[in-house]
Amino acid sequence: MNIAWRHTLPVLALLACAFTHAQPLPPAPPFSGQSLDGRSYDLQARRGRVVMVVLWRSDCAVCLSKLSELRLNAQGWKAQPFDLLLVNLDGGPADAGTYDRARRQIDSGDGERGIVGFWHGDTRLPAAWRSGERLPRTFIVDREGRIAYSHEGRIPPEVWNQVADLLP
Repeated sequence: MNIAWRHTLPVLALLACAFTHAQPLPPAPPFSGQSLDGRSYDLQARRGRVVMVVLWRSDCAVCLSKLSELRLNAQGWKAQPFDLLLVNLDGGPADAGTYDRARRQIDSGDGERGIVGFWHGDTRLPAAWRSGERLPRTFIVDREGRIAYSHEGRIPPEVWNQVADLLP
């Protein structure tokens, strides 16, 4: 065997191991609280479900433009183990409550299953989720309770493919 190959093969083997053993996904930090309609929610208790957490504000034009798309996709997956958490970051709960009441009127009946609205002041929101440059901030938690994906700013269309890949 050529001397150059003798030294190259171990390096290639190490590189192959590095690519086949991906870093484990980080666990989702604790998130719990009371929803705008008075229900208790604990992310840790939702294992087995894919959860999309979207942090938004009522003065964020990008956030507002994406909310109807989020609701429609969540309604399309109401038979799947999927939760959509809409966490409002406004200074007070009034705007969050107004939006949530309107959403529930539009989505009356079975259509709202899996969509849960929150005002951040009524939650135990992880500090790491509050930091960031742009809204909306989106976190996708897999069925094992790990952060599979996160996005800042406009939610890209491929996020729905990412969610679909995590569903059973």
